[in-house]
Amino acid sequence: MKLQSNPEKNPVSTYRHRFNYLACFIDAVGFPFGSCFFSPVTILPAFIRKLSTNSFWIGLTNAIHSSFFFLPQLLAASWIERMPIKRGYVLTLALIERFAILALIPQILLLGRTSPNLSLMLFFLTFAIFMLSMGFNGPAYFDLVAKVIPVTKRGTMYGTAGAIGGLLSIFGAWLAKYFLAGYEFPINFSLCFLVGFIILTITVLPLGFIDEPPSSPSQPKRLRQYVRDAIVILKEDYNFRYYIYSQIYLSAFGVVLGFLTAYTIDKMIATESDAPAFTAAMMIGKTIGQPFWGYVADKRGNQLVILINTGIACLMILWIVTANSIIIFYGIFALIGFLHSGIDIPSFNMT
Repeated sequence: MKLQSNPEKNPVSTYRHRFNYLACFIDAVGFPFGSCFFSPVTILPAFIRKLSTNSFWIGLTNAIHSSFFFLPQLLAASWIERMPIKRGYVLTLALIERFAILALIPQILLLGRTSPNLSLMLFFLTFAIFMLSMGFNGPAYFDLVAKVIPVTKRGTMYGTAGAIGGLLSIFGAWLAKYFLAGYEFPINFSLCFLVGFIILTITVLPLGFIDEPPSSPSQPKRLRQYVRDAIVILKEDYNFRYYIYSQIYLSAFGVVLGFLTAYTIDKMIATESDAPAFTAAMMIGKTIGQPFWGYVADKRGNQLVILINTGIACLMILWIVTANSIIIFYGIFALIGFLHSGIDIPSFNMT
């Protein structure tokens, strides 16, 4: 059954196409909204600071956030492409992600004060499960979206959904600030994680009901052959090679960002309740950036968006080095959100 049929000839197919779009849209709205309650750039560094003053752990969080998302995709892609239907796999892995966040809550409440070192180790275990699940799920999710959302509409969909998610995240940041300032540790962070879990779980469920057309069967490949093919593509396809290099640079840049919240707490007399305010600033930037970059990507191409945002990342390094007040850091976090949207939109379109 073709998903983009004539409405007058096939109203059932048209209804399913609209439902598919709505399901992807709801998930794209819910993910930034739910994730703002445990942002690895703002909330998690403040949480880790309650368990340890060693900056190594913040760096480890950033490393897990970057590497555990991208590396599993190479392993997973070889078997995912052989799945004719992917929605069940996508929903199962997505629920594992979310229940990993839920698993944080009891261990934080029980061990956060009495055994901070053990609580820290368990946090990294559950956070690693969360990111690995996202990594193994990534290729299937992007393939699922590619099958039901035309490429000419994907940028606009992610841009609009991201803008709405960003607006909701501003409210989420206010709610997180209320939790962190109004309750003692570890109840305050537990409430943040609980609300994030609820939002992410509710908004991902529609993906399990998508009317997904089966993929064409592909020949099974060994991982070694899959890696060889990827290397050949990397050598021969300039645009793909440029995209990979830009992602490596931007991922390395993202690792640094997690230290900003810890830096403002240590050097700028910020408190843990300021972390949600930084999140709000970041979401404002992302809310502006999502529809803007979505429109630019659809009209002028993904490569231009990546090029501009790589340049913005270079300029941001200079701004961060010279910043000397919390007020300036609000502007930095807003630009981070604007930059993130410019990274996410072309990545969603091209994968």
